[in-house]
Amino acid sequence: MSVKQLDTNAIEKTIGYVFKNKALLQRAFTHSSASKKGTQNYESLEFLGDSILDFIVAKRLMIENPEAHEGALTQRRSEIVSQEPLEKAVEKLDIAKYLIVGKGEKNENITNHTKVKSNLFEAVVGAIYMDCGDVEKAEEFILFALKDSFSGNAKHGGEKDYKSELNEYTTRHKLTAQYVTVEQSGAAHDPTFVVDVKIDGVACGRGVGKSKKHAEQEAAKIALKHIEGGHS
Repeated sequence: MSVKQLDTNAIEKTIGYVFKNKALLQRAFTHSSASKKGTQNYESLEFLGDSILDFIVAKRLMIENPEAHEGALTQRRSEIVSQEPLEKAVEKLDIAKYLIVGKGEKNENITNHTKVKSNLFEAVVGAIYMDCGDVEKAEEFILFALKDSFSGNAKHGGEKDYKSELNEYTTRHKLTAQYVTVEQSGAAHDPTFVVDVKIDGVACGRGVGKSKKHAEQEAAKIALKHIEGGHS
């Protein structure tokens, strides 16, 4: 699909940003099944967008919750930047339909996968920044697309952040927690990760999830159960 074939006007109107370099917009909407070249698919843009997203969400939460504890801010950020909220934002914007995928992947309805939609969101963030070099423009899109995720309250809500809790424990006892991916299986668009958490080199928990973040949370949860059991 060429740049002319991609409905750039419709996408730009939806996301609220007009690209100087239309090729970047096409790249942000090109799945690796359509092009394996790193300069033509969205994977590296997704990598950049993920980092920008973490920063912008952290900044926003700090502004909204100036007295919140670090653990509460970490938990709330994890909730906002997880796959499900990003998927919902993409669905609300209705932009997954523009995703360029390989012919074989179309039969598997790849654009309906949570991970693919969340990756697309991050790729758009990365593409906006690459196009203008202005993090504030990326911030405008993030805050617009995720406005329903910011409630002004970072104290509670959502799933418990086991990684933060384990980190607090290891820091308090002057230990080191390390997360190691021991296995990745399944198709590229629907992977399963197995992660071990080691405390000072000793394996203390194994987690399984559809993303590394989820698998790490599960591993930390199990490690905390072992710690609590050992102290009971």
